[in-house]
Formats: sequence, C-alpha cells, structure tokens
Amino acid sequence: MAKRLFTTVHEGWLKLLFASFAVEDRSFGERLYDFSEIVYRHLRFIESVYVKKKIEYSYERPAIELSFTTEGEAALFCEEALGRIASQLSPSGDPLAARLIGDLEYIRRDLAARSSIEAKVTAFDKSLKLPGKSLDKSSLDALVMFLFEESYKEYELIIVYSYAQTTVDDKRLTEIFQILIDESKYHLKSFARMMDQLGILAVPRMVTQEIYRFDSLKEFLLNGIEEEMGAKEQCRALAEGVKDEELSAFFDFINRQEDYHIALMKEALQRID
Repeated sequence: MAKRLFTTVHEGWLKLLFASFAVEDRSFGERLYDFSEIVYRHLRFIESVYVKKKIEYSYERPAIELSFTTEGEAALFCEEALGRIASQLSPSGDPLAARLIGDLEYIRRDLAARSSIEAKVTAFDKSLKLPGKSLDKSSLDALVMFLFEESYKEYELIIVYSYAQTTVDDKRLTEIFQILIDESKYHLKSFARMMDQLGILAVPRMVTQEIYRFDSLKEFLLNGIEEEMGAKEQCRALAEGVKDEELSAFFDFINRQEDYHIALMKEALQRID
C-alpha cells in the first residue's frame, strides 16, 4: 500500500506539472503549476514519513502518455489522477492524511469546474515551429535533441536531489539540495515550455532506482559534479550551434547557472570530507 500511494502521488504530480506546460491559457497553466507544486510537497511529506518509519518506497512509476486535445480534457486528466490518490486515503485522525484529503478535495473541485473548456491544446502536434523564430534544419535538430535529453536530465536531478535530501542531517547540505531541486524545476519548466511551443511536449522516462539510490554520498556528489559539467558543455554547444541570438543568450544564461550548481556541489563535498 505504501509503495502504491507514493507511486500514485508521483504520477499525479507529473500529470499536473506537464498539463501546466501544455495549456495555452497561461493563467490556467500557472494555476496548474501551483497545484503541481502542492502535490510535489505531498510526495515529500509522505517520503519523510516513510523514511522515519523505514517503510520501503520507490520513485519508479509507469510511463505517462499525454494525449488531451482541449484544456477541459487536460483538467479532467488531472482531476482523474488526483481522484486515484484520494481513493487510497481515508480520514484517520492523522494530520498528514487530513492535509492531503483537504488539498485534493479543493483542487479536484477547481479542475472539475474547468472540464468543459474547449480551448485547443497544440502541445503534441509536432509543428516544430517556435513563435517568431525561423531556425534552419541543423539548429532545429540540435534544439529538439537537446530539449528531450535535458528535460529528462532535469527531471532526473529533481528525483536524485529529493532522495539525497532524505539521507542527510546537515542543515547546509539540506539547503544545497533544495537549491538544486528548485533550479532543476526552473530549467525543466523552461525546456518543457519550449517543447510545448514546438508541439513535442512529453513526460520524461522513468528514473530507475539504480540512478537515484546510492551507497556513498561522496561518490554521489562526485558523479553529480561530472553530470553538471556535462550539462554545461551541452548548453555551450547548443548556444553556439543554434543560429538565433535570443536562444543562444538563453542557453548561455542556463550554462552560467550550471557553474553555481557545480560550486554548491563542491561545497557539499567539502562538508562531508
């Protein structure tokens, strides 16, 4: 039961998150994003309880397909996902259960009220066109490949750093992992919104236990530094390869942020040494 609830909440978070990127109405999209953040917090609340009680759980989950064609269908898609979470909860006098049930009731009511919206969703139409941009084939191919690879990487990092937070008691290490989670969320949002505009939005593949679980925090940090350096190189190469000044500036901006991520991970490494 514990593993199934964690998986269902994980799925609910991702469905709300990617629906928030898919809808064209940005006020609705931001509301969905805020709701997804609440469900992500639910996931972390549950994880904290499981870690404390030594209950086994996993970040592995089924593949998630996005196929809704209207914003109303997107709302219903999310409402049904949250309904599956609610079906696994029952009032028990537990404050966490009460919090989850109350949040889900409110969010589901809000989503149900939007289920008749007929505005079209074009996030999956494979248009391969960015508004106001005219990219040559090599630039477009490089951009598409980068977005698929990096959206998975940022999702992976959210999972990895979330799990890593559960393994440390040091306040500064906890702060560092939270900064890295928040930064990865911003990068994922930026890349996914671009995928939405190109009509290629998709939920990244599952992150396996072999990736997010580790025996040595030191080895985990060393591997993390190497991965961040790889991300820097990909951003640098894309900034140089995409023949568009605005896009190149954006990827340079992301690249410079990776420098600070590396500095933070080196600081974390020093603390455990």
